[in-house]
Parts: sequence; C-alpha cells; structure tokens
Amino acid sequence: MKNVLGKKWHVLFILVLLAGACKKDFLNVPDNSYPLRQSYVTDLKTTEDYLNGIYLELASYFYHGYAIIYPDLIADNVKPVTGSNALMPHYSWAQQSDEEVSNIISPEGLNMNPSWFAGYRIAGDCSFVIESADRYRAENEEKADNLKGQASALRALVHAALVNVFSQPYNFTADASHPGIPYITSSDWTKVFSRATVAAVYDHMIADLGDAIRLLPTGSDNVLMMTGNAAKALLARIYLYKGDFQAAKDLATAVAAITPLMKMPDYPAKLFTAEETEALFQLPPAWGGAGSGNYYTYFAGLYFDPSFQQFVATGDIASVLKESPADARNVWVAQDGENWNVTKYPGGAIDGFPLPSLSYYHTILRSSEMFLVAAESYAKLSQEDSARVFLDMVRKRADPGAPATIGTGQALLDAIHKEWRKEFAFEGHRMFDLLRWNKNVYREDASIPVAKELIYPSNKAIAPIPATDVNLSGLPQNSGY
Repeated sequence: MKNVLGKKWHVLFILVLLAGACKKDFLNVPDNSYPLRQSYVTDLKTTEDYLNGIYLELASYFYHGYAIIYPDLIADNVKPVTGSNALMPHYSWAQQSDEEVSNIISPEGLNMNPSWFAGYRIAGDCSFVIESADRYRAENEEKADNLKGQASALRALVHAALVNVFSQPYNFTADASHPGIPYITSSDWTKVFSRATVAAVYDHMIADLGDAIRLLPTGSDNVLMMTGNAAKALLARIYLYKGDFQAAKDLATAVAAITPLMKMPDYPAKLFTAEETEALFQLPPAWGGAGSGNYYTYFAGLYFDPSFQQFVATGDIASVLKESPADARNVWVAQDGENWNVTKYPGGAIDGFPLPSLSYYHTILRSSEMFLVAAESYAKLSQEDSARVFLDMVRKRADPGAPATIGTGQALLDAIHKEWRKEFAFEGHRMFDLLRWNKNVYREDASIPVAKELIYPSNKAIAPIPATDVNLSGLPQNSGY
C-alpha cells in the first residue's frame, strides 16, 4: 500500500537540507555539502537512504507547484487570477535574467532560476548515488543495480525537464545542434561543465534510461519509486519529443500493455490518489505533522484552490473541456463568475493533512500518456488505423458516446493534439507540446494585451540561463536575454 514514506522522512528531510546547502551557482562554487554526504554514506544501506532523500528533494523543490503550473501558464491553459501578479513576467513572456539563487520559485520571481539550481543539485545527487552504488557493489550486486537504475532514471527525468524549460525543442534545428543544457554525470562540483547541444542532451538521457531499464527489476509496482516500467515510459516520451516515432511507439505500446488505462467509475475521480491504477510514477505529499505551515511539498493544487487562488483556467481550455457534456473531464474546470476555477486535483486524498488542497499525489508519468504517444507516433508513421485505435481508447474512455475518429492526415494529427491538451491540462505539458509541434501560442482571453500571441519560433518561449552561470561559468546566454 502507498504511503508518504512515513517515519523515514524526518531523516530524509535532513538529507535534503544537506543536499541544498550550497546556494551559489552550480558550476563554480564548491558544494560544501559534499563532505557531509561522504561522511553519511558508507554502504549500500546509507546510499539507499540518500536516494530516498532525492525523492523528497524532487517533491519539495523541483516539482513545486509553480514549476508544475509554468508550462500551462506560458502557453494557453492557465492565467493569473485578477488581482494576482504571481509569475506575471513568465505569463507575459517577459522573463529577465538575474542572479537569483533560490531553490524554490517565488511568485515575485523574474525567471526559472530555481528550477535550474534545484535540478542540477538533484542531478549531482543522482550521480553521487550512482558512484556510491558502484563503490559498494560487492555488498549486494542486485541492490546496487536497483539503486543505480533508479538514480539513472531520475537523472534523466531532471535533465528532460530542464532542457524543455531552458532550450528550444529538438526540431528547432535540423540536427538539434542548437544550445541545450549542461548534462551532469558526476558529483564532482569542481569539474567544468558547458552547454551541450540539444542532440547531445537527448543522447545522454537515452543512455541513462537505457541503463535504468537494464538495471531495474521487472515487475515492480511501487509507483512511488522509479521502476523499469516508469523508465520505459519516460524514454517513450523522450523519443516522441526527439521525433523518433518508431522507438516511441514500441516503448509506449509495451508500457500500455502492462499498465492499461484506468476505467470509469474510477476515472477520473481517482487520478492523483493512492488508487490511481494507471500511475507509473508519483510523488507523495509531505507534511511535518505540526501545523498547516509545516509542509515540505506544495503541489499545483494549492494555487488553484479558491482559498489560496493565484491562477485560473483560460476560457479557451474551459471551452475545450466543456464541449461535450458527457465527457468526464468537463469537471476539471468550474465556472465562478467570470473565472474558470481549475478543479482537476483532488482535495483530502490523504487523511490527516490540514490543507486538503495539498493532500494528493502528484503523478509525473501515467499510462494515458503512453496511449497518446502511441497514437501520435502511429500517425507520424502513416499507420493511421492504429493511431485512431489508441486515440479513441483515451477519447471514449472519457466520453463513451463520442463518435469514432475518422480523420486522416492533418485532421487526425489535430485530433491527437486536441486530446493531448484535454487529457493533460494543468499537468505541466502544454508549452512543451506546442513547441515540439512548432505551433504559436494564442490566448483568447489574455489578461494583458501584450500577452495575446507568441509566434513560433520565439526567443521568449524559453527561460533565460541564470546570470550567475553566465557571468562566472561562461555559459552562453539564451538569445533574447
């Protein structure tokens, strides 16, 4: 049965604090937590403890609610509620480069620097686990492989998120030779790193996930940890983003065969809960158990909750979700005067949390994505009958009375794109989908006139590199900043 990692989390939170102790640029300033890590990790057991701390680090810092909301906010699914200026530079495509070195995105922030720093700290920590698993491998080879496989998959996950935020999509240039991000494969913070091409970043992610799939045991169903099935799902996503549709299709269909779609009546009510049977990888919430302010995790649901509201759905996505009264997903938005409240995330999914809007599991990978990866890949491979089958399994799961898809060519792709937008609204995918499809952003009800449309390609579709790593480490800044 799932839990929130219970009694281990007090120890793990200390490890997270140690891992986050360095608050300078990740390339040039020595990581003072490294000796502390070395003194704590002395065998495979303590290596496992440290790896468990990385999961909490992911939930606390990297998948903070603002980071989850960001891809929908800079696209066309989410906007600041009237009276809120939270992430307004991001929404208005007016981010600015600065030397902010926080771990967590601030509502007053000007950019995505915290995702950069938190992400690279986690990447270094994953590398440390990989090194430690090799160092203590003689104790238990099977366990060492498992730890190394999890850390390799998590390292790929973090870099996949970072390359989406800070680099243009893979197909921005014909050979993906445009600037990507540094790919960290060592815990040695004294090493000099540089920005790899996007092609090289993808090669590294594919290699890490290949290692993970080879090392992780088959058959594990603990979705609170990285498993071989979750690693395959992430690799399918990466191949889709790369445009390797054959590889994406092969992996997606393999995962879909193992983890089917969750059916009604469980769908969609049990999404983001411990009973979500289509979950492949989830992060649980964490609470210190002493008052409503003692949370370690702040997922996106808090900022959509009317009691704490900073963001609402756009009228455009509301119309897409509401177009069929029989579609089970039309409950993911609710009209409140002139606003559309986001109601996708459940409240109170775990007993004992004082704030219900923080009491749910954040699902990073689920099988619905694999069905749409398969649908899009089949369409791109001109196997349209199979594309329609996988598309309609998602469509008709939500709306059983919907007519079968009959479109071909671009009409079929448009239907698949629309289903991506519906099924994964507010989950942190939208802008990255628009970019890989080379599409413009158009907002029917933009909060400010200057934020009406962003034409592809645009320098402002991605975030600036932190100024500390530009000035001290010599990393080239993104164009336009």
